[in-house]
Amino acid sequence: MSLPWRKRLDYRLLRWQARFEGSGFNRTAPWVVAALLGVLHLLLALARSRELSQEASLASAMQTVWLIGEGFTPDASLLTHNYLFEQAGFLIYPVALLTMVFPTAVTLMTVQSLALALGVVPLWRLARQVAKLRIGSTLAIVVAYGAYSSIHAVNLAGFHLEALALPALIAAMVAGLRERWIRYGVMIALALSARADLGLVVAGMGITWWVRGQRRLAAITAVAGLTWSAVAILLIQPAFGGGDFPHVDVFADFGGDNPFSVLWGIVTDPPQFLRQLFSEANFRTLVSLLAPVLFLPVVAPRYLLPAVPLYGLYLVADVPEGDLPEAGQAIPITAFVFVALVFGLAKTGRVVVEKVNVDRRVIGALLFTSTVFFVQDAVTSPYERPWSWGRQDRIDAARFEAADLIPEDAVVRAAPKILPLITERPGLFGLDLPNEPNGFDVALVDEAATGVNWLVFDRSEVSDWETLEVRQFCGRLAVSGWVPVLREAGVQVYTFADIADEIGLRPAPFDESALC
Repeated sequence: MSLPWRKRLDYRLLRWQARFEGSGFNRTAPWVVAALLGVLHLLLALARSRELSQEASLASAMQTVWLIGEGFTPDASLLTHNYLFEQAGFLIYPVALLTMVFPTAVTLMTVQSLALALGVVPLWRLARQVAKLRIGSTLAIVVAYGAYSSIHAVNLAGFHLEALALPALIAAMVAGLRERWIRYGVMIALALSARADLGLVVAGMGITWWVRGQRRLAAITAVAGLTWSAVAILLIQPAFGGGDFPHVDVFADFGGDNPFSVLWGIVTDPPQFLRQLFSEANFRTLVSLLAPVLFLPVVAPRYLLPAVPLYGLYLVADVPEGDLPEAGQAIPITAFVFVALVFGLAKTGRVVVEKVNVDRRVIGALLFTSTVFFVQDAVTSPYERPWSWGRQDRIDAARFEAADLIPEDAVVRAAPKILPLITERPGLFGLDLPNEPNGFDVALVDEAATGVNWLVFDRSEVSDWETLEVRQFCGRLAVSGWVPVLREAGVQVYTFADIADEIGLRPAPFDESALC
């Protein structure tokens, strides 16, 4: 009598699982998966870059590493301040060394894509070597990681140095749990060098060690994290910002112009802090972080805890909303969502021959949920048609032509999509115009034309303007002595007549079709 089909299926699955339980497979599989995921991330980022759809943060990072490579301080004009003033991200220097050898934009996107993908390696080791999960559960966690919306958002949101801290934070947890102290210290240092406020996350890791009974490790970790954040926020960042404290303005609701007054405002008015923290928008954000992984991280809260204080501050801060503007802030919470996921999944299973066996229905639910939320929320969802990215149209051709016209010594103000094409110059500024009906304002034009000798206008960036408003923009520049040297597909390049004559450029003839 033949076995029922379910038993036959179970038998075959067990045979395949036994083949994948070997040490050789566990050594190579995570690196292979990370390489494949990294290539996928990179191809998507390059496609967005080719159609000039990357976020403006890519341009500011490109200008920063170019300045470092040329021997200048990283006082990027696109940032309006020194790069180190923002988050004391000293890790930008080794990244800049790479851009001295390889193309800047491709290097930055490659470094970020590979860093995000490398999170698979420590996550795999955490699942297999620490939590003792079987191969099926581990693969489900890796699939959920690869489909996680926040990771895809970071990958396409320009360049965020803190992305390099994602695999470092997970690797630090693995090293600490396996008592590999040298590796633990190196990973902590790497994460801290990417972003100053990650010291609060490292301090939060100390709470995890304390709960686990590792009191000495907890104390050392907490002191190291808090000390770095305090020194960076109170000393290093102001030193690169003319004595000003960074990011204080985003906590304006709590008053003050320095970190101490902000902290005092939070302590003395906890109801306001809690009201903002648990707003409806923040609740939806938290659901979007935990729902794709079946809320399993809350089953192991001690491993989720390290990122909670810092992410709480992020949620309260008054910053631009949206998946891409907030992408970098999701890095620390993403790392610990998946650390907690590993242990949360392990708690649902039972130990069988020294390995934790998780019910296949739970694994199936995790795979299904992560896939559904990827399709619904990810910026690379099939509904966004990522396979069609990378195509260039006549407007893109006009943007490249505009970039070729501008000399290397020019001081330029340009529309956001053109900025990544002209970053290798110290004098570069963004042309930020309100994209709304009746958005034209003479004062905005005069301000945009001040302090520069080249200006690049892109009609597609102000698609809600009427043709009359575009004409008014052009007319105001003409009154101020600017002449157009390119008018093509809505992209217009302006400079002064003497500069145009010096480099042999003639004024571009007026063409009604070139304005739209």
